[in-house]
Amino acid sequence: MTHRPTKPSGPLRAYAAVAKLALWLLLAAWLALVLAWGALHQWIVPRIGEMRPRVEAEASRVLGVPVRIGSIEVLTEGFIPSFELREVALLDAAGRPALLLPRVLASLSPRSVLALGFEQLYIDRPEIDIRRDADGRVHVAGLDLARGGAGGGGADWFFEQPEFVIHEGTVRWHDEMRGAAPLALEHVDLVVRNGARRHAIRLDATPPTAWGERFSLRGIFRQPLLSTHAGHWRDWDGQLHADFARVDVTELGRYADLGIQVSHGHGAVRAWADVAHGVVTGGTADLALADVDTTLGPRLAPLALASISGRLGGKRLDGGFELETTGLQFQTREGQRWPGGNVFLRWLDASGQHPPQGELRADRLDLFALGQVAARLPLSQATHDALTAYAPRGEVELLQARWTGPLDALQSYQARVRASGLEIAAQPALAASAGHPGHGATPGVRGASVDLDLTQAGGKGRIRLHNGLLDLPGVFEDPLLRMDDLSADLQWKLDGPAISASVNGLRFSNADAQGELQASWKTGTGARRFPGVLDLQATIARADGARIWRYLPLGVPQEARSYVREAVLSGQASGGKVRVRGDLADFPFRSPRQGDFRISTEVRNATLAYVPRSATPSGPAWPALTQLSGELVFERAGMAVKGATGRILGAPGLQFRAEAQIPNLDATTVGVTADIKGPLPDALAVVNGSPIRELVSQSLARASATGPTEVRLKLELPVASLDKSRVQGSVLLAGNDVQLTPDIPLLARARGTVAFNERGFTLTGTQARALGGDVRIEGGTRPAPGPRPETWVQIRATGTATAEGLRQARELGFVARLARDATGSAPYSVGVLVRRGVPEVTVASTLQGLAVNLPPPLAKTAEQSLPLRFETALTRESAAAPAASGRLQDQLSLDLGRLLQVSYLRDLSGPDPRVLRGTLALGLAPGESVAAPEQGVAANVNLGAVNLDSWSELFSSSQASARGPAAAANGSAPAASAASSLQSYLPTVMALRARELVLDGRALHNVVLGGSREGGTWRANVDGAELGGYIEYRQASAGPARVYARLSRLSLAAQAAREVETLIDEQPSALPALDVVVDEFELKGRKLGRLEVEAQNRGAGAQREWRLSRMNLSLPEASFSATGNWAVLAAPPSAAPPPRGARPAPERMRTALRFRLDIADSGQLLARFGMKDVLQRGRGRMEGQVAWLGSPLSLNYASMDGAFNVNVEAGQFLKADPGLAKLLGVLSLQALPRRLALDFRDVFSEGFAFDFVRGDITIQDGIAATNNLQMKGVNAAVLMDGKADIARETQDIKVVVVPEINAGTASLVASVINPAIGLGSFLAQLVLRQPLIRAATQEFHVGGTWSDPQVTRIPRGAATEAAAAQPPRAGTN
Repeated sequence: MTHRPTKPSGPLRAYAAVAKLALWLLLAAWLALVLAWGALHQWIVPRIGEMRPRVEAEASRVLGVPVRIGSIEVLTEGFIPSFELREVALLDAAGRPALLLPRVLASLSPRSVLALGFEQLYIDRPEIDIRRDADGRVHVAGLDLARGGAGGGGADWFFEQPEFVIHEGTVRWHDEMRGAAPLALEHVDLVVRNGARRHAIRLDATPPTAWGERFSLRGIFRQPLLSTHAGHWRDWDGQLHADFARVDVTELGRYADLGIQVSHGHGAVRAWADVAHGVVTGGTADLALADVDTTLGPRLAPLALASISGRLGGKRLDGGFELETTGLQFQTREGQRWPGGNVFLRWLDASGQHPPQGELRADRLDLFALGQVAARLPLSQATHDALTAYAPRGEVELLQARWTGPLDALQSYQARVRASGLEIAAQPALAASAGHPGHGATPGVRGASVDLDLTQAGGKGRIRLHNGLLDLPGVFEDPLLRMDDLSADLQWKLDGPAISASVNGLRFSNADAQGELQASWKTGTGARRFPGVLDLQATIARADGARIWRYLPLGVPQEARSYVREAVLSGQASGGKVRVRGDLADFPFRSPRQGDFRISTEVRNATLAYVPRSATPSGPAWPALTQLSGELVFERAGMAVKGATGRILGAPGLQFRAEAQIPNLDATTVGVTADIKGPLPDALAVVNGSPIRELVSQSLARASATGPTEVRLKLELPVASLDKSRVQGSVLLAGNDVQLTPDIPLLARARGTVAFNERGFTLTGTQARALGGDVRIEGGTRPAPGPRPETWVQIRATGTATAEGLRQARELGFVARLARDATGSAPYSVGVLVRRGVPEVTVASTLQGLAVNLPPPLAKTAEQSLPLRFETALTRESAAAPAASGRLQDQLSLDLGRLLQVSYLRDLSGPDPRVLRGTLALGLAPGESVAAPEQGVAANVNLGAVNLDSWSELFSSSQASARGPAAAANGSAPAASAASSLQSYLPTVMALRARELVLDGRALHNVVLGGSREGGTWRANVDGAELGGYIEYRQASAGPARVYARLSRLSLAAQAAREVETLIDEQPSALPALDVVVDEFELKGRKLGRLEVEAQNRGAGAQREWRLSRMNLSLPEASFSATGNWAVLAAPPSAAPPPRGARPAPERMRTALRFRLDIADSGQLLARFGMKDVLQRGRGRMEGQVAWLGSPLSLNYASMDGAFNVNVEAGQFLKADPGLAKLLGVLSLQALPRRLALDFRDVFSEGFAFDFVRGDITIQDGIAATNNLQMKGVNAAVLMDGKADIARETQDIKVVVVPEINAGTASLVASVINPAIGLGSFLAQLVLRQPLIRAATQEFHVGGTWSDPQVTRIPRGAATEAAAAQPPRAGTN
């Protein structure tokens, strides 16, 4: 089989023809390249220097600016040569060098040769000027880049070169449009790589130090596919990237328009910009800046950020924009931090039929920081105002929103919001005005967590608060509601102008209340669109009663809310129910047709001031109800307390059941109906501590009572006009003890009913016991006659008084004391009229049947009749004076037959009545009277015998009984006031005549006294048989009294002296200060001459002292003067306290005297004191000090201590009688001759005449001792050593008699005896050494008692031995 070759197909033949043609073309191209390359090396390269002008001209044509080239060199290092151009300069239009290129290296390649360009242009260290002229055109090396944007040849040529490199260049920027200083960038490295459609640019440069560190700019661009001009950069698309490791934004803002004013800021910036058709359409920037201070618009506050970091991005859309942040966080200089949330915002403007629309997505938005920054952003004024008004705070965890339509008139929207810690300020309602439609109040919230889904048709959500706050303006008086916990589900619908909302499952709790709530609300219709229609139901598990007012809506009148706030003071509420239904414009729904409003709750342990304190700011308050339990109801416009039980403030013993109601809180009138049981004293305290006291004209202001009672009370109290209050009630007396005033006797076991109202009270069928007998009482209050609106209390009582009842009626004061000496009983009648709060009392009785055993002349038997009338009555001026005058006076009168008439005008304005003036007449004869003084009390007394001691006891006990209870109950000040008022009853002027006046147990006869009193000072001139002169007694306000007396004579009998001693011993603390001078003083029948005494009572307690400053007694025979004191001895430390219940031991007092007795005639002096013929003549002095336990007038010999010196001269001892005289007789030695047969009988038998008697005597515990008593006579000297017991009247004395043997013996003995060595040493040293004296000296021992002294002669030998053996003594015993 023969194979015929197939004929090629048509396409194959075509492909073969094309391949053949391509081979030929390639061969031709290589041939042309070889020819061109040969021409380059053989013809152009050798002649390149000659071609420099043509190169300059071609470069100037291509670039469009004059070009100058210094030199051209060829560098052949391979197949392709390179050219090096030096000193290349591009000139601007003014011929100035705009671009200096010291060295330009141009490399060629076959491709560049075919394109008539260079493979690479490498420029080393160029200096480039870039200038922006005043028109904003940019010139680079003289090249106008604006022309390049239209495809200029220079720009086309530049961006057609494969690679363009600048190394270590310098760029200078001149900005004529901004007028900024030139800017130089150094070490500039620029690389531009151009492809067919791709351009890559990188610029690295070092700015001035103030700008920051070296930065880098990079760009990648693409030109359109069909673009024929590589330099037409306005058609490019691509991306720019900038990296500033450290840049000062402030310096950048001086040369670049950043769109904002930056005054400070530095840090790092990396940015990417998207370019489309030569325009930046979007970008992204990573920021890490600090201390940024920028102003984003005129009239905006600077935005000062301490730091900002994160990513910002944006994009221009067709008719809109996109903005986005990623991890952006910043901190303002005020400390607010943006937490680094993400935000995405897209906005598209309206286009054709499509309205504007937007989308917002965000998370972790700090609203407060956003608000602070937004206030500095160029937003609309409405936005700024809203941010300022609502002041949002908190964190938005999630926000997703889409909307269509303008922001101020949205057509539709859809949003989802989840936020925590949300805080939005509430806004008050704004009334409509010109240009503003107005709006209702919007609530605010603090500390909320919300999760909301909402659209233009409505929405739903959930809200939770923990330790948060709701702000509800226009709802409550205090719009801020603090919530510990709150949760609720919300729903709402919007249908045009109609709005409806519902709250489901709302649970709340705070310090005031806890409960649950369901509510729905919708707008009203027509003109009543707001405040809308509400349907609310709530249950209250617990509530604080004192805070109920806080939750009353503003629809409740202000007066009502204020009343509830001041009335409900405390309490706990539970089981509360709230119901509100109706149009809120009709709140509180006074008519059932309008709706319902009711709040009810069970209250326990509440305190209700049904009349608030503000209603009676200046007077007593109405007593509040305490421990109140019941139902508290607010219904419509009223308030009520139902089934209430509790107690009354200030009266814990009173229990009540009450109903209280306020029908209309607009005009608050409180109606109270109560049944009260408890102690009658508590009920009186309520009456007197409340305005009821004035409603009953203070008729019970001073009343007291005991026992239980029942009170029925009905009050109608208009709070705004309490003077129009109405009171009605009754008090049941069931055996109570009642005392209307402290001055009125007690009504015991009183029975009856006291009915009262706002006009007063009435006693009906009241019986009681008073003053020991039965009494029947009638009366009550009645209007006062005349035009003055005043109420009087008038009570009439008849009964029988017994002596025992009078004694127990302490309120009668002195009368009760007088009743101690009374027996029996007597009928009486009493009338009491209380006017202006003062009881006027009238008492009448014959006293028949009552025996009185008082001091004359008031004593009477039971059968005798002695008419008594006691009356107190306001003076006519006081009764007629207006109540506000405050000065009240009354007239007190007491008539007791013809025996006693007393009349006092008293001032009642003080706490106790005080006498202004008065008279007292006692025992006056017919026709005699007492003239009333202008002030004070005048008394005239004329009696045969007056026992002032008995009357003083009466007055003292009555004053003590009056002062004692007052002091115990009210303290020392009221007691002092009471004592002062009692003192005003005493006479200030007095005339007394008495044949016998008994005073301090002494009877003074034929006494005539005229005296006066001024305060506590009594002055009197007195004349009687026993004394005469002037006496003044002054009672000091603090401390002891003072007696001042100047008497011509004073006689104290023995009994009177003993009474004075007893008085001083028993009342040492009450001794007055004395200043007494008596010209003729007689004591116990002995005339003692002129007496002067001055003493003071000083100190108190353990430091009490009665000091005798002066005591002088002047007699013809002698003068005596003394000073000293009588003081309390401190108790010994070891003294045990007295047994419990035992009376403490009396205080020990000690008398100490320093005295001096100057004697002119000792014999006459002793004779004046009853010791006649003991001494004859004798003058001298006795001086020393003594002390004893006891008073100055009662010598206690057993405790006496002291020392004194005796020196008497020229006298003679005579025979003595018993007593002290016998002791002197012992000293005179006249008993010696009777006891011993001695040799001196002729010397001593008739007494001992002495030249002197002298010596020192000490006293210790009543024992007097001496060791140097000496007597010297003409014939002998007598020496004594020993002691004498003064209390027991015994002695133990050694006597030495030294006769006058020769001239001067006795004188020697007497002159040389030394008291320091004692009698025994004297005898041993002197007498026994002289035999003659020793032989004549006799020694005796005197013992026994003073009345019977025992004298024993001591033998001479024994005396000698004793004297020799006796040691010397130092000092005195």
